[in-house]
Amino acid sequence: MQIGITGASGHVGNVLCRLLLEQGHTVNALYHSDDTALQNLNVNLFQGSVLESDSLIPFISGCDVVINSAAIISIHGDPAGIVFKTNTEGPTNILAASINAGVKKIIHLSSTHAVLEEPLYQPFEENRPYKTANNFAYDYSKATGEQIMLEAFRTNKIEGCVVRPSSVIGLFDYKPSEIGKALIDFYNRKIPMLPPGGYNFIDVRDISQSIINSIEKGRNGEVYLLSGDYYTLKEFAGIVTKASGVKTPQKVMPFWFLKGILPFVKLYGKLKKAAPIFTIEAITALKLGHPNMINEKAKTELNHTCRPLEETIRDFYDWQKKRGIIQ
Repeated sequence: MQIGITGASGHVGNVLCRLLLEQGHTVNALYHSDDTALQNLNVNLFQGSVLESDSLIPFISGCDVVINSAAIISIHGDPAGIVFKTNTEGPTNILAASINAGVKKIIHLSSTHAVLEEPLYQPFEENRPYKTANNFAYDYSKATGEQIMLEAFRTNKIEGCVVRPSSVIGLFDYKPSEIGKALIDFYNRKIPMLPPGGYNFIDVRDISQSIINSIEKGRNGEVYLLSGDYYTLKEFAGIVTKASGVKTPQKVMPFWFLKGILPFVKLYGKLKKAAPIFTIEAITALKLGHPNMINEKAKTELNHTCRPLEETIRDFYDWQKKRGIIQ
């Protein structure tokens, strides 16, 4: 098939390109500005934006399927409004362009952050209520974008389904992502203490394969939770040590302490003209990280699988060593 991928230079996007090429598909790759992750890949490159409808026409032309992975991830709010704009108008424009071009199916990448984590004592499944404007900007933007897509699927404007990955981790993380930065900082012993809580982590190769499986197997208008396994940050740090041999911190600071020093962290970031080392969004996500995400639906219908976290982290470090990022 000919498959279009938006956000193709991102972490999930470029791994999707790699797997699709390996499996014999033709790939149209839409990237915004930096194509580093796509260099030396035999894809049809298109520079553009999901916010620019005209740039989508040549990209989507001839595609059987479009995988919409374009999004702005933010743990720093949305002061300029670009997070909400990209994550809501982007899906709207992709829908319109795909319908006009006769695309057969859309796979939309949402996020576990699109829905409420609490109550933590109940299993986290696909039917959780959506977050609203009262929640963090990124979370609300993903909830809104997902609902735009689902409304089109369920009213038969076009066939499609939604996938919700948990925290994506693994190799080919070029930018890198927030979790990729944390892994590098662990390796370089730049993390002196751990935040409380934890999250559910899934290898980028595993969710990418499940997304590819959803092209044939995903049912119209359905949502699939692509989660892995939950680890506290203390457990996560222990696995980093096993995978790398590098000693990691084990002291966990309480949530109230981290929240209390946030103003100083923000001030330090401003003085250094850099992003704060952590934000209220980041520590809240860890505090509310759900310990029981149920991915049975994806396992049953999409053949979703989850490799051990230690293998993922070891592969990440091996790849970064080959690139010369770490020694």
